[in-house]
This record gives sequence, structure tokens and C-alpha cells, in this order.
Amino acid sequence: MRTIKHPGPIAVERQQVVACEGRPIAVTLAAGIPLETAVAEALKDQGVDSAWLTLSGAPFESLNYVIPDHAPDDKHVAWYSKTHSLENGLITRLGIIVGQHKGQSFLHGHGLWGDATVEDAFGHILAPNSVLSEPVVAKGIGLIGAQFDRQPDPETNFDLFTVKNLDARDQGYAALKLTPNQDVTIALEAAVQDLGWGAAEFVGLGSLIGAVFEDGSVLDSHATEFLFTDARVGADAPTPEIVIVGIDGSEIMSGRLARGENAILVTAELVLRRTS
Repeated sequence: MRTIKHPGPIAVERQQVVACEGRPIAVTLAAGIPLETAVAEALKDQGVDSAWLTLSGAPFESLNYVIPDHAPDDKHVAWYSKTHSLENGLITRLGIIVGQHKGQSFLHGHGLWGDATVEDAFGHILAPNSVLSEPVVAKGIGLIGAQFDRQPDPETNFDLFTVKNLDARDQGYAALKLTPNQDVTIALEAAVQDLGWGAAEFVGLGSLIGAVFEDGSVLDSHATEFLFTDARVGADAPTPEIVIVGIDGSEIMSGRLARGENAILVTAELVLRRTS
């Protein structure tokens, strides 16, 4: 398994997990305003501390995104590409972790989209600079008692979501953040075991040091961004299924990960639901 050396000291805590209360939610996101604002407005009366939202078949007026790129210096192991801009297209699938940064709503989202000029693209959405063209219903999970809070991360030198415990009680849901250089499948299995759960399903996103799939295919890019599309932990559960893109953006790959071969690059952020 490939690993990478980050510029800062290795964090002692390799996973942050908070078991909490959760519930399914469905909210309507307004058109004509920044997506980040639309999400904040839709969630403000939901009584949740953080959330996971999924958008499918969502038409947009404008969408700006980045993909991974080489770092311009030795302060990070990777960086972001130039901004890519699309107009009057469709979001095929977008997953968003909704947390906060300095007391304000903040989103981290990865997704698939396209327009008349680019049929299929995948990347990290710039939510403050993206606008839906029609109201869209987003579905997901609202968390109570656990919060994703963006803070400076000394190990990676990025600002990343951490998981805060807001007097949470284990009601069958959890917020989870995983740190670099651990296999994502094994780390998820360990998190579920540490929670004392038998099995769970989860949603989320993050970055890997390349990708090795069960069928033997490989994405050879030291920096990637991915979205879980089918992910479970438990007896006889398959390895997680993802969609992922690397540095040049020309190849979008999907499939089930090979267990023990896929180290986290910078972070993985997830919402879990206990199934047994």
C-alpha cells in the first residue's frame, strides 16, 4: 500500500468518531443563489448540527469546481487545479458534508456533472460559486449532537473538518473523520468495531493515494478525490464502492476497492448509520 509523508507532525488520533442521534431529512434547495447559501437556508430550521446531503439530476445555472493537482511547494503534498467552470448543465450526483467554519455553514462536496461542452466531469465543488437553475430536493441524514467543524490540521497543513461532540448520545448514527496513510476499508471496519456496532452503512467522501480496485484496475495518481457510492461494513459486506478522479481529470474511475491497498491521502469524512 502506498503512503505519503505530510509536512507536519503525525496526529496521534487516527480517527475522530462521535456516535450521535440522526434522522433522514429532505430539504428543498433554492435556485438563483449560491449553493452554499441555499443549503444553509434549507437546513436552518431542521434542528440538526451537521448533515449529509445528496443531490441527483439537479440542473444548474453555473457550476465551478476543482480537481487534484501537484502542490506548488513543499507545504502540502497536493493542491487544487485551476477552477473549471460549467454553465447550464446537470449534476448527476453530488454528495455534501455540511458542517461549519468559524460559526458559519460550510460545505465539502464531491460530485459528477456536465454541460454542453463537457459531458462527464468529477471534482470538488466550489459551493459559494455554484448556482442551481431550478429548486432541487436534496436528501440525506441530519445529525444531532455531532458536528463537522473546519479547523487547521497541523499534519497536512490544510483546513479540514474535525468532529466535535456536542453532548451526543449513541442513537445509531455517527460522524467520522479519518486521517492519512491508513487503508480506508480497514479503518472503517475498525471504527464500526470501536463503536460497538455489528454492522453499518455509510456515506461520505475524501481523497486517496491513487486507487486499487478489486478487479485489478488502478488509478495511478498520487492525489485523488472520491465519493462513496455504495459502502457498508459488516459480515459478508463487500468493500466500499467509489467514483474517483486523479490529477489530470481525464479518467473518472469507479468500482469496489481492494481491501488493504487504498491509503487515505488527506482526509475521509463520513456519516454512519448502524444496521445491526
